[in-house]
Amino acid sequence: MHKKHRTSLEAKLCVMTIGLLFAVLLGVGHYAMGQQKAALLEQQRQAFEALARAVAVASEPVVSHNGASVGQRILDDLNDTALDIEYIVVSDETGKPLLARSQRSEHHPARAPLVQKARRIAGFVTGYEDVVNNVYRTTLPIRMASGRSGLVSVGFSLNRVNSAIEEMQTNILVVFAVAFLVGIVGALLLARSISRQLRKLIETARAVAHGDLSRTVSEDSGDEVGELSHAFNCMMSALRESQEKLIQRANTDSLTDLYNHRYFQERLTAELSRAARYKHVLSILMIDIDHFKNFNDWHGHPSGDKALRELAKIMKAEVRDMDVVARYGGEEFSVILPETDVEDAFAAGERLRLAVQRHCFYGKDQETVPLTISVGVGQYPLHSIEREGLIMAADMALYRAKSTGRNKTCRFEQQLRDNPAGDPYRVHVLLRATDIRTVEALASAIDAKHHFMTGHGKAVASHAAKLAEALGMPTEECDSVRLASLLRDIGQLALPDGILVKPEPLTPEDREIVSSHPTLGHAIVEKSPGMKSMLPGILHHHENYDGSGYPFGLAGEEIPLVARVIAVVDAYCSMTADRPHRAKLTPEAAMAELERCTGKQFDPEVVKAFVTILKAEDPNQLAA
Repeated sequence: MHKKHRTSLEAKLCVMTIGLLFAVLLGVGHYAMGQQKAALLEQQRQAFEALARAVAVASEPVVSHNGASVGQRILDDLNDTALDIEYIVVSDETGKPLLARSQRSEHHPARAPLVQKARRIAGFVTGYEDVVNNVYRTTLPIRMASGRSGLVSVGFSLNRVNSAIEEMQTNILVVFAVAFLVGIVGALLLARSISRQLRKLIETARAVAHGDLSRTVSEDSGDEVGELSHAFNCMMSALRESQEKLIQRANTDSLTDLYNHRYFQERLTAELSRAARYKHVLSILMIDIDHFKNFNDWHGHPSGDKALRELAKIMKAEVRDMDVVARYGGEEFSVILPETDVEDAFAAGERLRLAVQRHCFYGKDQETVPLTISVGVGQYPLHSIEREGLIMAADMALYRAKSTGRNKTCRFEQQLRDNPAGDPYRVHVLLRATDIRTVEALASAIDAKHHFMTGHGKAVASHAAKLAEALGMPTEECDSVRLASLLRDIGQLALPDGILVKPEPLTPEDREIVSSHPTLGHAIVEKSPGMKSMLPGILHHHENYDGSGYPFGLAGEEIPLVARVIAVVDAYCSMTADRPHRAKLTPEAAMAELERCTGKQFDPEVVKAFVTILKAEDPNQLAA
């Protein structure tokens, strides 16, 4: 279809050009032949008139002396010398011929009416009124001897004139034909030139329509088509510039001028693919501003926005050109570090943290306000081989940094090769599901972290669900208790293995790290929209009834009931299982320990209900 249109355009251009050329040549030829013909005829007419006067002069004395024979001889001589004289007639004033001489010659036959019409249209006519049978006649008066007047009529043949005109016409027609052929060739070349450039424009426009804005058209000519090509290229340049601005705007955070969350995800995918192809390492930093909500509440959001912009400048100044700094969301930032292992990434995180700590930020009244950041580090492929898993690993490290004092850099401790079940990517996937099977699979990863026997988490969940039902909790809350029991220690996935399986007593630093796991678990699960109901049990299951627990020191009824239920069941199941630092207790000894800690560590009503359940069933089976 498109080819037909292009061919039609070429044909139209050819026909238009040839038609115009034909009209111009016809007009020029008509005018030129008319001028030449008129000049020749006028020249011949003047020659005929002069010759006729000569005949009249020569005829006058002959007629005056009435010498017929002498006159006839003179006429013969004139007729012989003037090749164009067709006849000579001398007559008196009444028209009676006195002397006559006729030249025998063959005249051209009369042309057909159609030919005459064509010649007349073309301008190829003689133009004389006194022409009969291709003979031009002129009559002059003479004086006779008697004093009377006579006439001399001379007929001139136009054969030679017509031959000259026809020769001239032939020459002009040859020139006309040559010019016409040149015009046709020129028209074809012109049409081809125009259509070729237009085809290039069409092909480029199609490529642009399919998204290729890098195409341009060659500007080969200086005519209108060349101007059109130049205008097209200018348009494409403007489109590319606009596209670059739009892409930059789409990839950039408007407040900080850093890359945004969407671009970070796309770039991390590309960098991970490159690292996998060349078997290189890659690390990321997840960064969060410590207590930034308090800063905004006290100094206002304009001061907070200014602090974010300053923080962005600091981070851009402290990283390499090849590193990618992005605003992950709110007060969270992220950095992609290609060709960087976990140790070098840790050093880069520390460098950023110290640079922020040294910087002077200003509040609403221009007073200096200290701001600090917490940094988490994850490495590909040491911690995860998937994008989401790597982000989850760095997030877990960040949560540990925040829950253990803030203003510090932490690396993710779990190595994928040591515990594949604890792969952060697996945690990420399982947290996106809410069915019991996927949550139980996640609980198995937590058990592996503790080196518990398989099924420990499921046993805790089963006991907790029964206890919740015995306490008269609604069915939905019983389900939440079950799920929260399975994920109660999910925060421990971000803790170092050495602390959790340490045979000797924990140091104060170790205890601080272990005590951070409820807040770590809360931060991890909080990002899963379908598990919001589990958050109270995960966050508060280590709070003590007398207020001596962690992380917030809640007491009595301040502690959510789901957390009080999990605390009792978790303690019982842990005491009846082997641990690295102690041997397991018997069910009876474990129940006695629960009763001993009633009112201090545990809710008395919850302990009472749980002991009732245990005594009604086989304690050995329940402890399994």
